[in-house]
Amino acid sequence: MPGRYDKCKDKWDIIFGEQKPSFPLTESSGNEGVDKGIQWVCEGTDTILDFGCGNGMLLFLCAFQGTKTHIGLDISEQAIENAKELSSHANQGKFQFIRGGIHQLQKFDDSIADAVILSNIIDNLYPEDAQIVLTETTRILKDNGKVLVKLNPFITDTQIKEWQIKIIEDDLLDDGFILWNNTTDQWKSLLEKNFTIHEFQEVYYPEHEQNNRMFLMTKKN
Repeated sequence: MPGRYDKCKDKWDIIFGEQKPSFPLTESSGNEGVDKGIQWVCEGTDTILDFGCGNGMLLFLCAFQGTKTHIGLDISEQAIENAKELSSHANQGKFQFIRGGIHQLQKFDDSIADAVILSNIIDNLYPEDAQIVLTETTRILKDNGKVLVKLNPFITDTQIKEWQIKIIEDDLLDDGFILWNNTTDQWKSLLEKNFTIHEFQEVYYPEHEQNNRMFLMTKKN
C-alpha cells in the first residue's frame, strides 16, 4: 500500500517507537470480550495470520491457546521490529513477522491459514483496499476457516461535527487516520458476501469509554 498510507505508517512508527511492550505472561489480553474472541478463533486452529498485527500481541495470545504457526503483517517497520523482539521470548509456537500491506498478503498461497485476524484494520483502509483484503482473506483461508474482525466504533454525524473530523468523501473520514465509517448493519451486509457470521458482540474498552464491534465468522464454501 505505497503512498496513500505513508502518513499512517509514520504515525504508527512513532507510536510503536514510544512503546516498551513486554511479552504477555498469561493468556488474557485484559479485556474479556477480546479474550472470548481469541479463544473462539483459536479453537481447532494450527496456522493463523494477523493482518495489521502491530506488535504481534494478539498472535502471542493465540499461542497460549495452542496455535502452532503465526504470521503477522504490518506496514509499520517499528511495529514489526517490536514483534520480532517480543517473539524471542515465546516458549511455544513459530512466529513470522513481515513488514508490508496488501501486496504482501497477495503473495501467500491459497488455503494456507486456518484462521485470520483483522483487528481494527479494514475500517482503517480505503474502501477499495478493504474489499481487496477481505477477498484475499477468503482466498488464503482453508475451507471453513475462521475470521475475527474487530472494528472501531461508528461515529455519528453529531460526533463528526463536535470532534471536527474531516470528511474525505461520503463515509470515508480522516480522524488522524483513515476511517471507513460504516454502520454495523453496513458491515454485516458487506461481510456476509464472503463469510458466515456466527456471532457479533460489542467489546467495551473502559479506558477509552467506547465499544469496538467484533464479528466471529467462517469462510463460505
